[in-house]
Amino acid sequence: MNKLSLIALSASLTAALSFTAAVPVDAATLRTDATVDGDTVHLGDLFDDVGDKAGQPVGRAPAPGRRASYDAGFLVRLASFHQLDWRPASQYDRVVLTRGSTVVGAERIRDVVAQELAARSEADRLDVDLDNKLLELHLPSDQPATLKLESVTYDQIQGRFSAVVVAPAEGPEQGRTAISGRAAAIVEVPVLTRRIKPGEVITASDIGYTEVRMNRIGAELLRDADELVGQTPRRQISADTPVRARDLQQPQVVAKGALVTMVLQHKSMMLTAQGKALEGGSDGAVIRVVNTMSNRTVEAVVVGPNQVSVTRPGATVLN
Repeated sequence: MNKLSLIALSASLTAALSFTAAVPVDAATLRTDATVDGDTVHLGDLFDDVGDKAGQPVGRAPAPGRRASYDAGFLVRLASFHQLDWRPASQYDRVVLTRGSTVVGAERIRDVVAQELAARSEADRLDVDLDNKLLELHLPSDQPATLKLESVTYDQIQGRFSAVVVAPAEGPEQGRTAISGRAAAIVEVPVLTRRIKPGEVITASDIGYTEVRMNRIGAELLRDADELVGQTPRRQISADTPVRARDLQQPQVVAKGALVTMVLQHKSMMLTAQGKALEGGSDGAVIRVVNTMSNRTVEAVVVGPNQVSVTRPGATVLN
């Protein structure tokens, strides 16, 4: 403030104080900091000891969560108008007034977005990030911290969303703001709780769960634990690793090179012979087997441990 301004302010203060000294007055003291909850500022919010004038309105309060500053010039005019006995100690006297509010933070907004988008996807839950990570909504102190979303869009492939947040969720609208961000769909998938080698059969006690982002899983990633139980890995699988369908196979009951019993069931006749498996196989698998007596190779169905059923009719395959 330059010298001319200081002189003008001093003259204004002197004139105002001269006016207040000529009329009946109430003693008053200036409040330096104050908080109001409503949308109106009253005389008692700025001055103490003003008696029954405390409830007289003097202006509109700032928006919830915002501040307003009243300088010495304004306060002198205000005191004069309401006939208060108050003089500023200097031109730097002021009151900082804060409007109280109910604060709705980014975490609460993320929760509301996650609940809304979860109904639009197959995810177990959603991991939501707001573009404006410091977003806050300030509502009047007497309003509940409830929210609702309008104009929601969600691109599951890109993982982007946008919406308008309206508060509170019910009753007269107190605030709205546009938001955007990323929403990653999270799903639980079964994993092995220990390292399992080929040939070991997976049981229910070997299975746990981990969370993965849906856009990072392929079509073959297994999501149902029942699809793992009773299977064996084609290759060693480490613990806590999501499992793909092609990682598993039925346990082999016939190993490659094993001696097997070849069975031919035809009407009331059953013939058996010894063979050698040229391939390994699980129950129901079709493998090649060579008859160790005739050295003929046939196709057979694995029907049990080291036992196959000859699929071609006729007894000659066993000769």
